Amino acid sequence: MATFQEINGNYVIRDSDLGLTHRWYDAVGPNVCKMVEDFVDTPFSAADQLAGWLNTEVDVGGGDTTATLVAGSVGGELALKSAENESDGNNVQLLGEAFYFADKYPTYIGAKFRSNDVDQTEVVLGLCISDTDLAGGMTDGLYFRVLDTIGTLQLVAEKNSAETIIGLATLSDDVYVTAEMLYTDGVVKAYINGVQVAQLADSDPNFPDDEYLTPSMASVAGEAVVGGNTTTIDWFRCIQIQTV
Repeated sequence: MATFQEINGNYVIRDSDLGLTHRWYDAVGPNVCKMVEDFVDTPFSAADQLAGWLNTEVDVGGGDTTATLVAGSVGGELALKSAENESDGNNVQLLGEAFYFADKYPTYIGAKFRSNDVDQTEVVLGLCISDTDLAGGMTDGLYFRVLDTIGTLQLVAEKNSAETIIGLATLSDDVYVTAEMLYTDGVVKAYINGVQVAQLADSDPNFPDDEYLTPSMASVAGEAVVGGNTTTIDWFRCIQIQTV
């Protein structure tokens, strides 16, 4: 069940389960900055372009890289599918940079996703600086990442191209994982499938506190494979209370 929590004059809708109180579903108020996407009736401005987002597709040597809603999916899903060459994939970012960590703004980042081949697909989900090649190396962000060589989910804090990396979980092919982080009181706490597994203080030198960031998704194939590789995202939320 969900309940309301007042945070700095705003109202957050969070889970009421004692083990899931970190989970934010939505927020309302004068200082709320949010992106809440369940991929239900998501508008597209053109083929493979979500309205309000920029999808930079890579098709090495041609092919068919796509970003599409999954037909017949209960609750909605987005499929980021690569073409059949190594380094093919999608780099999707919400246009504009509205999230900021210069002050200790309470922030939730969460996503439920799966990849068909976890050690051959690089995935980025979180808040990042605008960049059309997130998997190739951005400069700033606070995000979840799966490296295509190891299939391990990581928490990454990145500032000026320097990273602090914390390993969170080993993933399995085609198995959904719920990855979440909650930033409050100067600490980022990371949760996998509802269980806290790590934390990171904002005193870390690589905490991204001097750049504006935007919700970002990337899925890039680490191999050439017939049919390509696919990351499917059930939901993705970034919610920030921009007052302290």
